[in-house]
Amino acid sequence: MTSLQGFTRERPLERIAERGVCAGLVGSAVLGLFAMVASGTYQGRGFFTPMYHAAFVVDPQTMVASIGQAGGGERFYFVRESFIVGMIIYVLVGGTLGALFGVAGRALHLRGARALAGGVAYGLAVMALMSRLVLPRVGATSGAGHPIAHMGDEVGWPTFVSYFVVFGLVLGAWLYLRPQDIGEPRRSSWRRRAGS
Repeated sequence: MTSLQGFTRERPLERIAERGVCAGLVGSAVLGLFAMVASGTYQGRGFFTPMYHAAFVVDPQTMVASIGQAGGGERFYFVRESFIVGMIIYVLVGGTLGALFGVAGRALHLRGARALAGGVAYGLAVMALMSRLVLPRVGATSGAGHPIAHMGDEVGWPTFVSYFVVFGLVLGAWLYLRPQDIGEPRRSSWRRRAGS
């Protein structure tokens, strides 16, 4: 008799995309926190500057002011409206990218260690696409120019690459821990694995 334990019915793509949006929201929150800590510590650009950088297309003054304040010793310069706009941009982009990753993860049957590696590869692919195509176009059409079009240069490439590795790891961890969200068999629980 075939055991049905661990078997998960295939979910429609809409359901997978919904779960991916949730994972992308978590990923964007982790990325945003990482970016703010990096900016507020070793980069010396001010804690909230990454959110102001995301909002640069609608409010270029706040990012510049935040960096200037950080140079003068005030690392926590805060402007609520720009922070909220930046956060909304992080959430929208993160949710969209998470949905796409869920669908891609289903197509590639990512689970286990492959899910983690796939998440990192996805994050780096997104970084390349954003850097080469999306950000230059947004910078040109919005009039934001260099700070958006060349965000990797502006932030510093090692930190910018780290943003996308962190984001990809969060997405990969989602599929590592919950493969059933994309229709793959569930991970056996640690308790059952330890008992066998």
